[in-house]
Amino acid sequence: MKKLTLSLVVLLSINVYAGGDITPPVIDVIVPDVVPPMVTPDYAVDLKVGTLGLGLDFSMPINEQFNVRLNLNGGSYDDTSNEAGIDYSYSLDLLTAGILVDYYPMSGSEFRVSGGVYYNGNEADLCARPQAGTNLDIGLKAGGYSVADLGSLKGNVDFDDIAPYVGIGWGNAVKNSGWSFNADVGIMYQGTPDVTLEAIGSAPALKAEIDANVAIEEADLQNDLDDYKIYPVISVGVTYTF
Repeated sequence: MKKLTLSLVVLLSINVYAGGDITPPVIDVIVPDVVPPMVTPDYAVDLKVGTLGLGLDFSMPINEQFNVRLNLNGGSYDDTSNEAGIDYSYSLDLLTAGILVDYYPMSGSEFRVSGGVYYNGNEADLCARPQAGTNLDIGLKAGGYSVADLGSLKGNVDFDDIAPYVGIGWGNAVKNSGWSFNADVGIMYQGTPDVTLEAIGSAPALKAEIDANVAIEEADLQNDLDDYKIYPVISVGVTYTF
């Protein structure tokens, strides 16, 4: 505590009899120390799994209703799919990095509305080839091509590098201490897929014909995938707040 000495001087000029002197009183006022509390912003790390693969988030508060979130996601898996009448085996490689803002519209609730943008490095590699003793129908070729004539079809499906994101979720990482739960459901606009397709190892005598039919097949595949502009983003995970 600090002691503040306040001198109040009252000068009275009163002539009583021969006059008199009045000594000014001294008043001690006790003023408490006021020390503002130290505020250290919390931050949190999320570990999650979902349609973008395995993910790592780093969250920090902006104010009472907004957090900013940086994340990195990745993974890969293999599967098969029938596209434009051809059975393709494909390998999907996932790689995204995003910056998101989480808005908490209701005080005391962990429900959030999120928006932001991703770097989108997702892509798929495709492969198709005739099985032994069978032909693969490509383009306008009646009866298709054998493996000796065609070799194999190899392709790639790529997307826009920049992908806007909107979604909703649960979990306010920087409002909790220790471990907590988080979840997100949203959509990422990845644009119209860009498809490339080529024949690898085709017979030289048939190369021009095969290339022309592969171009037709590429256009058919592009048409089939044109509607896949929206990528669903779903994830669940755990959060640790420091």
